[in-house]
Amino acid sequence: MSTASLYQQFEEMVRGEICTISRDEFRSRCDEEDRITYLHVARKIAAANRCELHVHEDELEFVCPPW
Repeated sequence: MSTASLYQQFEEMVRGEICTISRDEFRSRCDEEDRITYLHVARKIAAANRCELHVHEDELEFVCPPW
């Protein structure tokens, strides 16, 4: 997997959708050089797709607003 596949997955989200992914899964799907800064990558993906990022203890939650 690569960081590009994560960008593509979240580009396909529809308005009002919520996607939850574990931190470990997200980190493992990042490119090797992005694994250390995976939260920065998650924030960039959320911003690029106009989603909110909710960071929980074990999960990342991407929320696309309905508007």
